Amino acid sequence: MIKKLFLLISLFTVLQGCTRDDICPDDTSKTPLLIIKFFNAENPEAPKEVQAFTVIRPEDEFSLFAPVTIDSISIPLLTNTDLTDYYFISNANDSIQNIDFVSFTYERSDEYINRACGFRTNFTDLNFQLAPASQQSWISQISIQNDSINARNQNEAHLYIYH
Repeated sequence: MIKKLFLLISLFTVLQGCTRDDICPDDTSKTPLLIIKFFNAENPEAPKEVQAFTVIRPEDEFSLFAPVTIDSISIPLLTNTDLTDYYFISNANDSIQNIDFVSFTYERSDEYINRACGFRTNFTDLNFQLAPASQQSWISQISIQNDSINARNQNEAHLYIYH
């Protein structure tokens, strides 16, 4: 009888010592990305794909992704500074590439999610500066659709680029 009682108390003690694992679920939204959609400059209502498009940060030697033909992208903003620069390159596979330099400025605020996931950074007051980096600029206009990037609007376009 004492053995059974000891075994029962030991089992209860072991089970009480277990705690829930602190693992951040995959479906928890993290720091949101900047979502950009591309439109036709001559027909602003019509989406327009960018041929052989890629994005490069000036500090990096490689692009964020291989050249693709797309009509929208999601790119990260830096969370340790209020400025992120990118080269937007169309016709990246050609010998004559069209390169535009876009500088994004914003304000950051960290939001606590929970103990397992930590913090995410939200961005407000998004602004940009466009400068052609090659002889022929391919971006004709950029329009801010939403200057706040957070978990509530992380699936909506924040910028429209007309080309």
